[in-house]
Amino acid sequence: MDIEARLDKHDEMFVNVMERLSKIEARLEHMATKEDVEKMGARIVRWVVGMIFGASVAAITVMTFVLNNAVPKAPPVPPTPIVIQVPAYK
Repeated sequence: MDIEARLDKHDEMFVNVMERLSKIEARLEHMATKEDVEKMGARIVRWVVGMIFGASVAAITVMTFVLNNAVPKAPPVPPTPIVIQVPAYK
């Protein structure tokens, strides 16, 4: 294979590489930076902690409701009657 043919082949490959590189550079403008990733990490941690806290509060509320209403309560004991004895009338 002579040198000219090889150089032409390399030139074609180089044009293809340049096209691909320009597409990649165009996409890079929309990619997240390290700062964006760190901020999102902090926001995700806050959301996860908040969701765990909210789920815990909801679970405790449901458990309290169920435990208070699951066992039937004993009816209150009626008070003993008051008996008043009156002496016989003469």
